[in-house]
Amino acid sequence: MPRLLYLGCILFVFGCGVEDSAPHLENTDHNSSTQVSADSSDYFEQSIFQNATSPIPYWNRAAWNLRNGRVKEGLQDLDLALDADSTYGPAWSAKADALYLLSQFDPCIDHLDVCLEYAPDHIPCKLRRAEMYIHLKLYEEAFTLINDALKINDQISEAYWMKGTIYKENGELENALSSFQTSVEVNPSFFDGYIALGIAYASISNPLAVDYYNSAISLKPRSVEAKYNLAMYYQELFLNDPAERKTALDKAISLYENIIEIDSLNASASFNQGFIYLEYLGSYTDAEYWFSQAIEVLPYYHQALFNRGLARESLDRKSEALSDYEEALTLKPDYTAAALAKSRVLESMK
Repeated sequence: MPRLLYLGCILFVFGCGVEDSAPHLENTDHNSSTQVSADSSDYFEQSIFQNATSPIPYWNRAAWNLRNGRVKEGLQDLDLALDADSTYGPAWSAKADALYLLSQFDPCIDHLDVCLEYAPDHIPCKLRRAEMYIHLKLYEEAFTLINDALKINDQISEAYWMKGTIYKENGELENALSSFQTSVEVNPSFFDGYIALGIAYASISNPLAVDYYNSAISLKPRSVEAKYNLAMYYQELFLNDPAERKTALDKAISLYENIIEIDSLNASASFNQGFIYLEYLGSYTDAEYWFSQAIEVLPYYHQALFNRGLARESLDRKSEALSDYEEALTLKPDYTAAALAKSRVLESMK
């Protein structure tokens, strides 16, 4: 299914309400002009010392630890926040997020359930729990929580996006499009909403997909995801006119080349270029080059080996093609297409 909110969950939870936004904390000695950097353990120690009975300073330090990859310390601080106030929803929600990233899914769900018990109006907990229901394909339960969140705040772009995801999973494309559209209307900077709209329209070959992918690219000009999806749209676009088809393929190739400039290790972008040259343009030398690039990045890329074999076979370099087919079969012994190609080449070499 499409990507879910947990891909950016911790930043989402902590980015939406860190209580102390001051860039620094004044030293407790008011006769001193010394100030403590907000990005330091001393800053959080002083904050906790000044308000040790509140969950907020512990939660803020947890955010700082988690943002810096100190998950263990972050979890400890969230526990301290909950010790200070067991009904503090943001700490339950953030701890569930951290447990999710540690692949501790059952404890994650348990913490979300406790969060909903102690802080029933905490929107992040509702959305996170709804997301877990979506993972389990329990869509009715997910809808209930999403709609509850929207009753509290009807401007939550992620909630509409999640509803669209459920509709799309159930084959209700019109409702999915409506929900995705609402997600970008309430938040015109909601990248995931534009991606979802692009994917949905691309699935029915609607050219509106291009507009939505371009909107996503305008928000994140170096987004490999948006560029790759747009390239795939052009690559898979069925057009009767050869000139229009060539133009679309050229656009796809240009996007793949741009992706490689951004991410030189993107084997899929190299593979897809090879596939276009092999399957659609009949340029076997170019196809061989791009499949080789993909293999250089991923030596176990058996599909690239097979397709490079096809390109080399088309160039009448049968020994090299045979080597590629054999290597593909070494990596995937049940690769029927490679086995048939190997037999074909062996027969032609007799």
